Amino acid sequence: MTGPESAHTKHEGLLQAEKGVQSVNTISHENAVSEVVGEMLMIGLVIVLIGVFAAALGNFLPTTRDPSVTILMTNDTHNITLWHKGGDWMKLEDLTVVISNDTLSRKYCYNNTQRKDCSSDFTMVADNPHTTVFDLGSYINVTPGSLNGDETISLVTPSARVFTGRVAV
Repeated sequence: MTGPESAHTKHEGLLQAEKGVQSVNTISHENAVSEVVGEMLMIGLVIVLIGVFAAALGNFLPTTRDPSVTILMTNDTHNITLWHKGGDWMKLEDLTVVISNDTLSRKYCYNNTQRKDCSSDFTMVADNPHTTVFDLGSYINVTPGSLNGDETISLVTPSARVFTGRVAV
């Protein structure tokens, strides 16, 4: 409707709204509360799902593992040599060579000045003289003195025993 009739209808609706009478054309404001509650529920759901996924992903992180290495041991009456033939590299500062028999146990470390629990130190020979790791192709030479033939040689790290062998003189 156009003209005076539509203007009259609009004018009556405004007068009724001013008097506090609810008109058919007015909008109810009760719907706004449910929109806010819905948004808060969605945000809460997202936060809970993020927590669940973060907890589940923690199970898929790699764990620390002990090194795996293949070692060849050679010896004569005064020297023991441990050759790195394959596997993981290891830091020299973490390695300890333990020579033991029924009555005696001696520990040899790479840098004896920094480790007080070692009897003496060992030397490590590699292609690169400045390396600080025991890697493929390098070898550790220990000079413990005379060997009787009943000694057990162990190469250990702080967390695992990597190699164990018997001396054959």
